[in-house]
Amino acid sequence: MDYINKHYSAILQASVLCLGGLLFWFAFVYYPGVVADLKLGKTLPANIVFKPVSATSHTFPIKTETYRIEFDQTANVYYSAIAGRTLPEYVFNRDNAKLALKSALSMDDLCTVDVVYASSEGFEVPQQYRDSRGC
Repeated sequence: MDYINKHYSAILQASVLCLGGLLFWFAFVYYPGVVADLKLGKTLPANIVFKPVSATSHTFPIKTETYRIEFDQTANVYYSAIAGRTLPEYVFNRDNAKLALKSALSMDDLCTVDVVYASSEGFEVPQQYRDSRGC
């Protein structure tokens, strides 16, 4: 008991220094790194069947693994080649291409724009999914 009373002050000071150091590390090293990763989207789950695809530029042609969007100035038409071997894959990739085109054109909808959607893999797309207007 005498040993604890003798070194009580030193143990208390060491504990305060240790906890203060941990608080400093958490507040100024760990937490800002986690916030930066969340802003960049690095901590999202990676094992999703259909992954959202985003275009990295707003210049045409817009190319990704699942679609390619080109603009024909003479006809004022956007041509989209969409990948997908099944109808659900095609529709999902087409919706991602629509979103990328809306972002590139800074538009809420594509009602005023002529867009031609076609399968890049020779998949026969039903007429209802080949709409030329984005409405």
